[in-house]
Amino acid sequence: MVKRIDTVFVPVTDIQRSEEWYMKVFPFRVVYRSGDGNYVGFRFNEEGEEVKTALTIFKTEKLPERIHSPFNFYIEEVDGFHTFLLENGYNVGEIHSADGMRFFDFYDPDGNTLGVVEF
Repeated sequence: MVKRIDTVFVPVTDIQRSEEWYMKVFPFRVVYRSGDGNYVGFRFNEEGEEVKTALTIFKTEKLPERIHSPFNFYIEEVDGFHTFLLENGYNVGEIHSADGMRFFDFYDPDGNTLGVVEF
C-alpha cells in the first residue's frame, strides 16, 4: 500500500543556479542527478533510517502558472527561518497566523512559491 509521498517536483529554468540556491536555503544533500542534467534530487541531510519526502528540481523552458504554493515545508521555528531568509536577501512574504498555524511564503529564483508552516 501507499506509505508516503516520495518526491515533490519543482520546475526551474536553470538547474545549476537552482541547485546552488536550494542547497544554500535548506539542509539538503543531493541524492540524484540525471544523466541528461535535467533533474537534481535532494533529501534532507539527516541521519537515521527513516526516508523522508524528497524534492527534485527539473529543467523546463516555461514555468506553469500557479496561484498557490503546491506544498509546505514543516518547520519548528518560523521566526528564525523567516529571519534567516530576510538576512540573506531572499524574496520572503510576511508571517501569517490562522487556526493554530503560523506560516509564510517565499520564492525561489524562478519565482516558484514555497510555503513554510509551523503548528
